[in-house]
Amino acid sequence: MCFLALAAMPAKAGDFWQQQWTVPGEAESNNLIIRPIRESDKARFFHSYMTSQKWLYKKLGWAWPSEKSTLEQNSTMVDYHLEQAEQKTAFTYVVLDKSDNSIIGAVYMVPVASERQENSGISKSAYNAEVSWWLLESAVDNNLHNDLFALLTRWLGESWPWRQVMFPVSENNATALQLLESSKARYIGRNLDTQEKYFSYAISRK
Repeated sequence: MCFLALAAMPAKAGDFWQQQWTVPGEAESNNLIIRPIRESDKARFFHSYMTSQKWLYKKLGWAWPSEKSTLEQNSTMVDYHLEQAEQKTAFTYVVLDKSDNSIIGAVYMVPVASERQENSGISKSAYNAEVSWWLLESAVDNNLHNDLFALLTRWLGESWPWRQVMFPVSENNATALQLLESSKARYIGRNLDTQEKYFSYAISRK
């Protein structure tokens, strides 16, 4: 999406997507590429997150990925993500390591969940989207989480139409919490039941 289009049709608070907007394709840094998930990614995507299954299950707080996850379940999940992208109701991207083109993570852009307001007192209408991500344990060990967050926030400012997003993060995800707490993101609340913290992020236009 070009900057002129963003300037002409800025997002309103709580507005996830307008049909006249163009969905950003990909973002790239020295080490990483973020691009839309594809049907051809199915097997690689599954084998990627299953290499860090126990670690991701503990850190994310999503009750996923399960040790009983199967290729068939993964295929259904990816099909759902592709359908969401086609309908522009949510967007899923894979994170690639440029050194070997391997899938090392994913980024999710979704509408703000209604239960955020019901359970945490957070105004759903104040945010355009929820943004979350995961990286393999090996990628975090190689400090690629710093690269990913820098790339992601730059991409949000350069290519996405939103004004403000929310980052929901499990209290068990110390790496993501440290990133957000040391950034310009602002802590706005937590959910004791799900053990999540929420951060507001105002998007700066370049």
